[in-house]
Amino acid sequence: MTKSIALFNHKGGVSKTTTAFNLGWGLAERGNKVLVVDLDPQCNLTGLILEQAAIDDEKMEGFYSSRDNLTMRPIVEASIKGINADMFVKGESGKIFPTRNPNLYLLPGHLSLSDLDSQISISLKIAVGVPATQDVPGALPKIIQLLAQNQEIDYVLYDLSPSVGGLNEVILMSSDSFIVPTSPDYFCLQAIGSLEKTVLKWQKEINIFVKGNGFSMSNFPIKNHPKFLGAIQQRYRPRHEKPAKSFQLWIDRIRETINERFVPSLRNIDCLVSEEKMNNVLTGTGLQPYDLAHVSDFNSLIAISQQVSKPVFSLTDEEIADVGKVFGHAETTMIKSRDSFKTVFEALSERVERLTA
Repeated sequence: MTKSIALFNHKGGVSKTTTAFNLGWGLAERGNKVLVVDLDPQCNLTGLILEQAAIDDEKMEGFYSSRDNLTMRPIVEASIKGINADMFVKGESGKIFPTRNPNLYLLPGHLSLSDLDSQISISLKIAVGVPATQDVPGALPKIIQLLAQNQEIDYVLYDLSPSVGGLNEVILMSSDSFIVPTSPDYFCLQAIGSLEKTVLKWQKEINIFVKGNGFSMSNFPIKNHPKFLGAIQQRYRPRHEKPAKSFQLWIDRIRETINERFVPSLRNIDCLVSEEKMNNVLTGTGLQPYDLAHVSDFNSLIAISQQVSKPVFSLTDEEIADVGKVFGHAETTMIKSRDSFKTVFEALSERVERLTA
């Protein structure tokens, strides 16, 4: 059965897209067939995976025009027009895009996602009085769910934009689970409190929408109970393989806010992974609930990663030397750093598997 995970934080600049790509790759390395879905109108995940082609306008125009490639553009059109999800999937000939990992696939984003975002936001509010719009909110989740089933996908990872619009609402609330990437700073700490209010509001709004339009939750594609798997604390500078003191302060405060405010609220609305399961998964890791992983800043490795469209932990020694143009001590240091990230993401991928089992 396909499992869906949304990566969401309405604060930007937390490396959400990079995390989606890295986690998708890590799960794929463990033998899972993974589909990463770019739902940010800025299409950063798409650009990351398509590498050099993404900066060539002619190549990108050809890519999106080709009927061989399935992108978000026709899916958005079908969702807005109210085309039946089953009919759309049966009639779609385009294929999900393969990446450099044979088990990892991409559903490329498109600028028109912003139009769908607006349509969903409106429909959620007026559908009771304007029945013609009632199918819009559930259309996108249903199409992707059917596509994933037909392609025998094990995991769908949604890369969401940093916003609180209708698109993010229906995708997060239709997902089986979600992860919150964070960065160690004041604004991310503030965002946790706002995120708590947002999730509570969204669940209430979906419940009202389903009831008001006479839908049955058992058949509706937005199940409204995504389980919070935890936060990924990242983008800090390490010192002796641990966060530097100034960063550790914010990491601790963010964790405390998550556990004291976010977790209790999610527990009350059945949007929290089992605490017993979380404790079992974290035993012996040195991590505390609800931290899934600590990921330090990638530094120079990220530039190499972006050029070859691979996560930093999958870079070869040759790619580090040739693409990074380094040698001697610098090369040795980068290889050691690569190996450290490999350990982190292998462990993270295993944890996610166990939490979603």
